[in-house]
Amino acid sequence: MNEIEKLKSLIDQGKFPTDFPHFGGANLIITNDPNRNYHEADVVVYTDHAAALSWLVIELKKIYDESLNFRNKYNFYPYIGELIQASVKYNYDLFETMLFVIDKIEEEWR
Repeated sequence: MNEIEKLKSLIDQGKFPTDFPHFGGANLIITNDPNRNYHEADVVVYTDHAAALSWLVIELKKIYDESLNFRNKYNFYPYIGELIQASVKYNYDLFETMLFVIDKIEEEWR
């Protein structure tokens, strides 16, 4: 089983944290705090699931770390935020959102 399949399995089993530091960096902020400071260029995701989605970002970082660098990380992380925001438009629940993000990142970053 590859790393992506392991990650999907954890999500399917609900084995992800509900208490995890919220992600902020490389033009992506995931938070449940509407007063969180950000820069104009940041993609900001406000959600009650900020901990779980931040964990997902860190897991994806671990998987794709070797292909990320100081330039493309500013595409990678905001793209994750855009995918999360898009999933809201589709009325996805947390599980669907996480799997949607993984599938789209896998398509773009193989």
